[in-house]
Amino acid sequence: MVRPISMLLLLVASHASFAQMTGNPAGLAPDTPGVEGGGPAPDYANNQDKLFVRQAALGNRAEVDLAKQAAGKSGTQAVKDFANRMQKEHSTSSDRLMKAGKAAKMQIPRDLDPEHQRVRDELGKLSGADYDKAYLAAQIHDHQKTANLLLWHLSYGQNAELIRYSSDTLPVVLDHLEHAKREYAALTSGPTRE
Repeated sequence: MVRPISMLLLLVASHASFAQMTGNPAGLAPDTPGVEGGGPAPDYANNQDKLFVRQAALGNRAEVDLAKQAAGKSGTQAVKDFANRMQKEHSTSSDRLMKAGKAAKMQIPRDLDPEHQRVRDELGKLSGADYDKAYLAAQIHDHQKTANLLLWHLSYGQNAELIRYSSDTLPVVLDHLEHAKREYAALTSGPTRE
């Protein structure tokens, strides 16, 4: 027979575990602002917001860096145009993220992470059509990851400004992804474009 106090402790413990699994690590009540079903999202940042800012900042930095490289190395005007678009739009996105992140008192990385340094170095060894295909393949991969990151943040973030950033940025990233896929398909299956 389970005693009433034991049952209450078990219920509280299971609520806390469920809350952690569902992105509410503090186990806050549903009517708490920023918790699904509660009022507006708060201005403070939870751990998911902090992780999101770090990953999104690294992604934006990599997009700008790789776009600069592609604008100089690509032999295809369509790829150069795509790279110029990535540089411009990810620079703007980075500025907006920095403002939102600073408001939440978060440190934002400014350098490339090791994974993107490796990609940049590998791309640097290529030229011509091989470079263009590898650059676009990297863009497809990175934009898929970024779309997933934005969706994750929309589900688990709490900072109002960062949630607005994610909501506004997701359609742009999906557009970038489709653009990269079209350019890659044109290079790999269609006639050579110069």
